[in-house]
Amino acid sequence: MAGFLAAGAAFFLWGLLRGLSTCLFLCAPGMVSIIVNEKAGMARSLWLGVLLSLPRILFLTALGAVLGFVGFEVVNAAPVRGALTAVSAGAYLFLGIMLLFVGARILDAYLQGTVDAGEKREGGRPGAKAVRSKKVKGKECDAPALGPSRLWSRIAMRFYPGKGRSEGLFLLWGGVLSLACLLELGLLEGAAASALAGTGAPAAAASAGGGAALMLVFSAGATVPVIAAAAAGGGLVSSVKSRATLEKIRGVGAMLMVLLGLYFVLAEIYKIAVMLNWY
Repeated sequence: MAGFLAAGAAFFLWGLLRGLSTCLFLCAPGMVSIIVNEKAGMARSLWLGVLLSLPRILFLTALGAVLGFVGFEVVNAAPVRGALTAVSAGAYLFLGIMLLFVGARILDAYLQGTVDAGEKREGGRPGAKAVRSKKVKGKECDAPALGPSRLWSRIAMRFYPGKGRSEGLFLLWGGVLSLACLLELGLLEGAAASALAGTGAPAAAASAGGGAALMLVFSAGATVPVIAAAAAGGGLVSSVKSRATLEKIRGVGAMLMVLLGLYFVLAEIYKIAVMLNWY
């Protein structure tokens, strides 16, 4: 029992370390940017942080139960290890794409707001855009030009449709993040197997419960920094009264999202190429 409790403490600390490093690196810029973009208060920010963390908690707890039932040593099998690595790499690639396009969406809105503000200061027509003439039912009207930037923005809208609609995005984000965590199982399964063996070779049901408990405390540890980042974002929105300052924070956060997205996309493409012996 003492060994199992020690393993539980180790799992929580490992999850906390994970949450303070990779998870926070992936989540904080996007989460804070979206919170600022929506001008979300503390309560909504915490709710979004919970939504981001919930899929990972549920998925990893269920996975721990399955691995505890069939035996953690299954993870060491080469085909299983290869499949987990491939899924994790694909999840990180998709996370990079999400960061890239959601960041582009917020950055596009930020830059357009900056242009509109400049035109108002100069006395120009607010919100003026490059237009092209178009006839609709015999009448000529102005329509926005569909250049590369407009096309990019339309694609980005599929990932982040607009303010106040982040619930689905955060659940998706958390779900993909849970798949990215599969790479961690190679480090976790040894400690889990040792902890479960220390209970005296328990029955399959007890082993499944032990595996679920260990993965639960791991995911709980990883959740603490995410919730803290959400609270910080909500506090930031509530404390900063200057709209111009919030707009700058939104713009910087969006640029960070785009850069992080590019990094993860390129890094995972390289890893996948190495796995497939393309490089």
